[in-house]
Amino acid sequence: MTKPRTDGNAPGRPAAATSPSLLEGRSAPIPVGPRLEAVLELAYRARRAVLLEGPTGIGKSELVRQLAERLGIATVVLDLSLLEPPDLVGLPVIRDNRTAYAAPSVLPQDGAGILMLEELNRAERYIQQPALQLLSARRLHEYELPAGWVCFAAVNPESADYQVTPLDRALRARFLNLTVRADRASWLAWAQENGIHPGVVALGQAHERILEDVPPRTWTYASHVLGALRPEELADGVLLRDALGGYLPPSWVELLLASKESWSTRLPFDLRALLADYGPTSPAGKTLRAARERGETDRFDEVTTRLAPLLEGPEVGVLAAQRKLSLAAFEALLGDLPGDHRERLQEALGGNATATQLVDVRPEELLQNYAGSAAEQKVLAWRADPLRQHRIGLVVTALSAHLAQQAKLVEVRRSNVARACLGQLLAQLPERWALRLAGALKKHGVTPIRPQ
Repeated sequence: MTKPRTDGNAPGRPAAATSPSLLEGRSAPIPVGPRLEAVLELAYRARRAVLLEGPTGIGKSELVRQLAERLGIATVVLDLSLLEPPDLVGLPVIRDNRTAYAAPSVLPQDGAGILMLEELNRAERYIQQPALQLLSARRLHEYELPAGWVCFAAVNPESADYQVTPLDRALRARFLNLTVRADRASWLAWAQENGIHPGVVALGQAHERILEDVPPRTWTYASHVLGALRPEELADGVLLRDALGGYLPPSWVELLLASKESWSTRLPFDLRALLADYGPTSPAGKTLRAARERGETDRFDEVTTRLAPLLEGPEVGVLAAQRKLSLAAFEALLGDLPGDHRERLQEALGGNATATQLVDVRPEELLQNYAGSAAEQKVLAWRADPLRQHRIGLVVTALSAHLAQQAKLVEVRRSNVARACLGQLLAQLPERWALRLAGALKKHGVTPIRPQ
């Protein structure tokens, strides 16, 4: 006797799979930075509404403005928690004995842009409902969002940390839902470009947890306070602690004050310019060359002291992805620096795993048919040029990260070809990078085959 089916499928068909939404949690949060900006650009082109969910003050709206500026379109930001219904829906008017609504002037009438709705799930219900209609249907009463515009909305997490009105699950399904988080690398890259106080930037470079305790927006506020200090006020510890304590926990205040001696700079140019477009005729190039002719070595000391933490930090990967870090500019700078300063900066950049995208030699090229290859020719050329040896460091750093992947490591251990390639490579590397690679191989239990 045939047993009754319980899966609801016709005979001969596979049982229906459980809905993925029931099996899977949310995707890992996307860092606020280039990755998120790429998704938002795609959403804009597709004219799809987006819900950005993340803690307050992490830079969601700033990134939207940055995207709009890059695309050459407008931005309108509305804080829904501050609005009354007429501010969004408009006021009723009588036209031909019928009631109509006069759209608020803040809503776009033409052109192209992004309408950013802040605090969606912290707004009152009487504001939330029309906002959701605008997001999902692109219209409010007679008003219709122009074709060149798209709505994005920012919401806070539905957790005990925020007093929010949860959004209906069916309603959420109409939007591109993106969970986002603060990202230290992207924030540091942004901070370097937006006048954040050097003391705050240095603290972010030195401490990985800087955004776990305090959101980026708060650090920006603290930076504004520091920037407003008069020279005579820098020595007033009571004033500094009182003012900064209004934004920061005491432990962060003390860490910030401990670096006070490094806050000021005598450099008449932006350090980022050294990485983007340094050259003999650039303003920074002229300044440093003149300083060298006058024997002002302290200028070079300060350049190296301030640039090395940036080159070691995670923001380098972001700057490289945004094409704001050029190896040609960096190498032009190295040519104007004394040898010990040059080596310090090459060590900093060459050992930074986030910067390996800057060189076009991939680990796989080093592990198969390396001898006589284009990769070998590049390594040999870089070894012969003192101004480009950091490129070898980036290759070694990328290879070490490649070996740290268990699946790749097993393949390399078993392959005589790969181990022979590693032996050939080791014999060609400058001593400091050879020692670095030898240490990585020993750590991962890979024995290179030395060339005969």
